[in-house]
Amino acid sequence: MTAALQPRPGLAPQLALFNVLTKPLAWLPLGWGLALGAAGGRLAFRLLSRRRRVALANLEMARDTGFLPPDLPIRATARAVFANHGRGVWEILRAYHRGLAPFLSDCRIAEGGDHLERALAESRRSGQGLVLLTGHLGNWEIMCHFIAAFFGFKLNIVGRQTGQPLTDALISRLRTMNGNRFLGKDGAARDMLAVLKSGGMLGTLIDQATLTDAPKASALVPFMGREATFNLGPLRLARRAGAAIILVLARREGRAHFAHLFPPLPPEPERPEAEDLLAKAGRINAWLGEFIRRYPDQWLWGHRRWKTRDKP
Repeated sequence: MTAALQPRPGLAPQLALFNVLTKPLAWLPLGWGLALGAAGGRLAFRLLSRRRRVALANLEMARDTGFLPPDLPIRATARAVFANHGRGVWEILRAYHRGLAPFLSDCRIAEGGDHLERALAESRRSGQGLVLLTGHLGNWEIMCHFIAAFFGFKLNIVGRQTGQPLTDALISRLRTMNGNRFLGKDGAARDMLAVLKSGGMLGTLIDQATLTDAPKASALVPFMGREATFNLGPLRLARRAGAAIILVLARREGRAHFAHLFPPLPPEPERPEAEDLLAKAGRINAWLGEFIRRYPDQWLWGHRRWKTRDKP
């Protein structure tokens, strides 16, 4: 069982109300809980018109460019995406109130576990950490805890806060379970670099659009047949720390969750930095895109992944 969250001043009433409303849901039998989450996701598909339109437009674009099969049922796939995310929300509520054990018992390594084992052995030998990257697939929020527990390390999870006190408190609680640590993405580059140079493990999402005024912070990289912004920050940190990069992607199948681990991208200090970063970004996007092609109902299609400054 996880330790109690220490609320910010003035937040206790909101947390108390949240607990009263959600705790009974966390104790539903697994089948009922997943069914309720799926129903909630399908309802969100009907009610959240903006997210629905974005998801449908992204799926149609990927199909029209030939990335997805021409006979893919767009609307049915989008509904399945929302249903899967609804299931994930219920699983997060269950973890919040009951800890991670019920979820972790349903997790498996599907492929590539030996990649991370070798990378961890090299990390221990060199004293340099690892950067674990993932995407919005399966239940990414909880699957990262399974990876850390299965391979026996503590993970420093990097993410951006929302600015909503209650949401941020809940996210912090979720990401610090099992002794893991949550680092805010904004202004934490020095902390992240220190983690890697001390042999620690850093984990973050890598599949969202990145619009920033910071020079060289992102680059346009092919993704599903079109160029999309790619956040180069984690790759640059890995290069400066001499750390390898591992892509870990998750998917659900019924009640079970499967982790797919990809070959490590080792540091290449002899290679020009811009060339090195773009090559790694291209490799990551290719792996990520192919995984989404195999499991299109698992990804967060409701995000405006291909937005740019010129095309709002």
